[in-house]
Amino acid sequence: MTSTTPGNEIHDDPDSAAAAWFARLQGDNILAEDRRAFERWLNRDPRHADAWDHVTTTWNNLTLLEADPALAALRAEALGAGVASPRGMNRRAVGVLAAAGVVAAVGAAIFGRRLLPILSAAEPSAEDPVFTTAVGEQSTFRLADNSVVTLSTDSAVRVDHWKSERRLTLLRGQAFFEVAKDPSRPFVVAAGDKRVTAVGTAFDVRMEPGKLSVTLVEGRVRIAGPSPRGNRTIEMSAGSRFVAATAADWVVAAVDTAKESSWLQGRLVFDGEPLSDVVDEMNRFSQRKLWIADPRVGATPVSGVFKTGQLDAFVAALRTYGLADVGREDDKQVELIRPRG
Repeated sequence: MTSTTPGNEIHDDPDSAAAAWFARLQGDNILAEDRRAFERWLNRDPRHADAWDHVTTTWNNLTLLEADPALAALRAEALGAGVASPRGMNRRAVGVLAAAGVVAAVGAAIFGRRLLPILSAAEPSAEDPVFTTAVGEQSTFRLADNSVVTLSTDSAVRVDHWKSERRLTLLRGQAFFEVAKDPSRPFVVAAGDKRVTAVGTAFDVRMEPGKLSVTLVEGRVRIAGPSPRGNRTIEMSAGSRFVAATAADWVVAAVDTAKESSWLQGRLVFDGEPLSDVVDEMNRFSQRKLWIADPRVGATPVSGVFKTGQLDAFVAALRTYGLADVGREDDKQVELIRPRG
């Protein structure tokens, strides 16, 4: 059974439809016909009422958690309070897009890695353990020294030497490291031809084809390896990101670390990024992929907070607010095209 949602979209998933309706009803210019359409949708199928109750209950429960700074920030972003409207984009659409993204992040996903099991990694032996995640998965494990590693989607890390230094190798993807302090044994993450060394700190390392980035949330790290200017070593301070791209010199710049590490809570935060970049990030967390053939669609600026892996809710928000529509689609991919009409 299908569900009609704002803008005449059809969704098989009642949860996606409920999220779209919730976002629509937060607007300032709701028409009587919109409310009547919502009532028809709500009463058409018991699953619709259940999905609506789930969305509204979760949203209401967030108001009980204002003391948690992370969730308070999440709600502020969702309501558009801290998001500047990109040029050429309706501010109400930006705010409600953010709300739609957060409503999709219902249940345990809102709390991200706090609810993930922490797996113990014993002292490495002759066979060094490798931890992996599949596309859309996230996993957290604790090392023998009480350092904690969180793997993002489609990632792998190997625990190597564990004597005079604590060494791991990021084999692919992205990982967040919360390092237990031990000045006598440096904590070293090898990623490609670079080495990231810390004593006690929290940082993110991400490998992409032809690119390595390190985001430092707290403490200090030292990065060493070859560069276009020869072998180099630099030290980073908290609140900055290091980027080394193929055939380009190293760049270190200040960043919003909360935004950059939002994937730990199972969400992605965007502030005026081109839709093409947003799609690339969303695709990392889903087996089903979005794609854009029209560069004009790809250049559309998008701001919001979206749940990782929730492509249906993301597409529903884009369609509802006239930022993109759906062209060809199947069980493997969805084409985003210019809005119809």
